[in-house]
Amino acid sequence: MNETPTIEKTEKVAEVIKNDSFANSAIQQNNPNSTSENPVKKWIKKIPFFPSMDYFRRKVYDSPLFDGSVRPLAKTLEEWPGALLIDITNRCNAKCVWCPNPDLTNVGAMDMDVYRKIIDDFGTRGGVLTFGTFGEPLMDKFMQERIEYLKRYRKIHKVEVLTNAFFLNDKIVPTLLEHGVGVDISLDELDKQTFEDVKKMSFDVVRDNIVNFLEANKKAARPVPVNIRIKTLKTVEETMEQELFKIISSHDCSVVLNSVDDNIISNWAGKLDKESFIKEYEISTNNKTRYTHKRFNQTNVAPCTQLWKWMVVYWDGSVVLCCADMFSRTVVGDLKSNSITEVWNGPQLKKYRKQMVSRRRFDVAICQDCDIHLSWHNLKEYYDTNGNFLPDKKFIMG
Repeated sequence: MNETPTIEKTEKVAEVIKNDSFANSAIQQNNPNSTSENPVKKWIKKIPFFPSMDYFRRKVYDSPLFDGSVRPLAKTLEEWPGALLIDITNRCNAKCVWCPNPDLTNVGAMDMDVYRKIIDDFGTRGGVLTFGTFGEPLMDKFMQERIEYLKRYRKIHKVEVLTNAFFLNDKIVPTLLEHGVGVDISLDELDKQTFEDVKKMSFDVVRDNIVNFLEANKKAARPVPVNIRIKTLKTVEETMEQELFKIISSHDCSVVLNSVDDNIISNWAGKLDKESFIKEYEISTNNKTRYTHKRFNQTNVAPCTQLWKWMVVYWDGSVVLCCADMFSRTVVGDLKSNSITEVWNGPQLKKYRKQMVSRRRFDVAICQDCDIHLSWHNLKEYYDTNGNFLPDKKFIMG
């Protein structure tokens, strides 16, 4: 899921890290909103009316006037999914207060025969493969076997895993490093008490796993890309003072850091009651205007990037519409009985793409209250004109 820093947070981070060499090094290398940002852009973002200016910029850019600039790329990506998000299990050991996963009733793990069928198919043309969408993939007892199976398909040129790091231990880390699997860590809170209150799992286990993994990665012959996502109920300044943040910042990894507010938490296509969450946890709503990123997402009728960017495969082999469909409400095919091509070019996805291109987003039930909706212009952030994943992008889930 995309993390979108607000302008206020960006400026706070820049102010805090300017005298912190470790933090400055880690964030400056990987965060386009860091202190290394173009001075003119930084000045523009400080203008009081920038959020509203950016709102209208997006409104114009996402209008039909500019669809022609992305149609050729979209057509290319309709031939074959450039990325496969495979939810090998939707079980999760964490019970994050901002996630509806604990409400799931249809839970399970992907059968190895189904997995092999999918990989044998995807491997013919290849692309990016990501483990983890709705659950914690490292809980899966076949994880090592699943990763090792990929080595027979060189066209699967990039592999990554999205994890909460609880199971990122010495049982799996050697396999991740040996096979070059990028690690995207959803860490969130760095204060122990807050972490355990909102995620309902051991902070000490997660902390030790991350520190040990970063050390192992630093010593590896070929270190893998690492991204660490932190969204916190505390302030950016408080979080950057935490010991774990300073340790993370001393290693070669990218960091996405945001304080939780209305513009950071996703409503999971209407499955999370954000209003109740914000009220219960006394989240600031000072920036809650029509101009915030997620507010715009909820009203934007431009075609959504999700229908071209990747294919999302549920643990049972069914294909769902997008990465917000945790409850598998909109199934568009089944890879147990059909090929990737048959589903990707099948009648269901064609129908939904046609609705999107016709700007009838709100005819699609799951899209009616989604706040991660991004226009298909964002495809250019991940793919070149030939539909190849951009080599400078570290993670497809960015």
